[in-house]
Amino acid sequence: MARTKFDQLPNELVLNILGYLTSLDAWFAFHNLNTRLNNSLQTSSMKIDLSLCRRFQCDFTYRYILPRLQNPFAIRFCPRIMDESTYQFFIELKSNNVEYKLQVLTLTHITEQSMNIIAQHLNRLINLRSLTIMHDHEEFYGKFINTFMNTNMPRLVYLTLGYTERSSSLYLYEGNLDRLRSTIPNIQNFILKVPISFNTFHRLLNVLPQLVSIDVHLTERSIDEIKKNSYNRDFARNLQKLVMTINGIIRFKIIEQLLRALPHLHTFWLSTFICDNSYGTEYQDGKVWEGLIRKYLRNLIDFRLNVGLESTQSISPADIIQPFRSSFWTKEKNWCFIADRPENDVDTIELYSLPPPVNSKIIFRPNVQWVSNSSNPNFQSVRMLGLLPTLDRSASRTARNRRYTNVTTLHTASVHNSNHDYDASIVFDYVDLTKVRNCIISVSEFIESLSVMINLTSLTIRCYDGNIEYFKRISSPIYTLKKLFLSKSMHCYYYNRNDMKIITHLFPNLEYIELRISEFESLPILMNGLPHLVYAIIYNEPEVIDEEHLKQWLHKKEPIMKFMWSVEDKKLDIWFDE
Repeated sequence: MARTKFDQLPNELVLNILGYLTSLDAWFAFHNLNTRLNNSLQTSSMKIDLSLCRRFQCDFTYRYILPRLQNPFAIRFCPRIMDESTYQFFIELKSNNVEYKLQVLTLTHITEQSMNIIAQHLNRLINLRSLTIMHDHEEFYGKFINTFMNTNMPRLVYLTLGYTERSSSLYLYEGNLDRLRSTIPNIQNFILKVPISFNTFHRLLNVLPQLVSIDVHLTERSIDEIKKNSYNRDFARNLQKLVMTINGIIRFKIIEQLLRALPHLHTFWLSTFICDNSYGTEYQDGKVWEGLIRKYLRNLIDFRLNVGLESTQSISPADIIQPFRSSFWTKEKNWCFIADRPENDVDTIELYSLPPPVNSKIIFRPNVQWVSNSSNPNFQSVRMLGLLPTLDRSASRTARNRRYTNVTTLHTASVHNSNHDYDASIVFDYVDLTKVRNCIISVSEFIESLSVMINLTSLTIRCYDGNIEYFKRISSPIYTLKKLFLSKSMHCYYYNRNDMKIITHLFPNLEYIELRISEFESLPILMNGLPHLVYAIIYNEPEVIDEEHLKQWLHKKEPIMKFMWSVEDKKLDIWFDE
């Protein structure tokens, strides 16, 4: 069989191969090898990711990639603490005359300072069609959104605004909503990951009647009565997809009144958790939903629920699922639902659809009884799982089995009872841990299960109390792990030099890390032991580490190890160049 040279492959195959590489890797590998490859690179669809890259990679992008782009492109950028890099980013777009070619822009971990810079330059991106801005910290009244409202983006069609971390009780101030009419006059798809009241949401739909799709997080606030005449014929007349997450208690009749005014809706996803069973039983009532859909939502083709409601002695999962066994659900719509009682801390009954709403966490305990309106439910559509420990190991396999084969994000809950236990062998009967890419651990005993997760790329540990034995139980290094978050421990544990040696051994390919250190000597071990590290956020124990001594050491090492750094409020940020 004759060997085929890469040069002799048809253009379609060359572009296909380039598609398996990141834009930076493709340009590093093939730029300036020959004219044909240069043409392929310059005319291919570009998605440039600068969210976690070294400084020289940014410089390479500005010098070699941007000046040669011929087609519209997308870019992802994360300034972190380097606000001057945000300014340089927009200046490079302008100087290379590619502002008008940028169609998709994603900005993550934005600070207040960088947001001010961004707002000054967004107006120049005249052909931008998709924009995502994720702020680094929660702000009162969503201040960064008000800053965004001072821009003018007439061609924007897709918009996502939110916080990098999951938001809590902070909510968006609605006073300036009217300005969105001029800021984003042609927006059609809006994802707002900042909590808003129902009244703000209602007003938002009136301000942006052209919306086709909206994803909102509603929070419990005082709700003024929405008059029936406010839902006129033109209300949200173009809306076809509605995704809602409710934090707190909003009475069902408020949501029902809204849905009655949306006859063109073809997709509706709802996620909510109600810890008071005196409110919201209708959210789990199949008869109520059936009547609402039959009469008012006749165009609905995609209906998904994930509702947790405080249980009562008189109602069981079987009672909840019974109305969903009607022919409307099982034959006419063929929509599958699951109900169980996982005996979590607030003792809820969980009702969810298959597939569930995207990015909605399903609460699961391995050995509890569950029921479904389908004789053969398929759990492959579940991607995010909130894993509770096994209640009684002796009864761990008595429940009807269900297998989650495609979970990519796994959350483990804290253990508050000695009868509760995490056993990786039992969990593996229910969850394919080899598919997990993102894991959040809140109980130390589960750390040893990491060795099974052969595709893990991001890990957050919120429970570590200094017992290094949990890490020692990991049988071999996890080479796939790229991001590690150790600073969010409930115990605020500070890692010492011995901890650092074990961490750098177990996770040798880390590119990003957040942690607390208890002694200065931990820092060089971390920096020398992780050759692929790009960015680190390190919190210092103030009583032990002298800040001036730290700054002197950083100044001394900066030209040798090639990094940029900033120390502020006992927090050290380091951006590595090589």
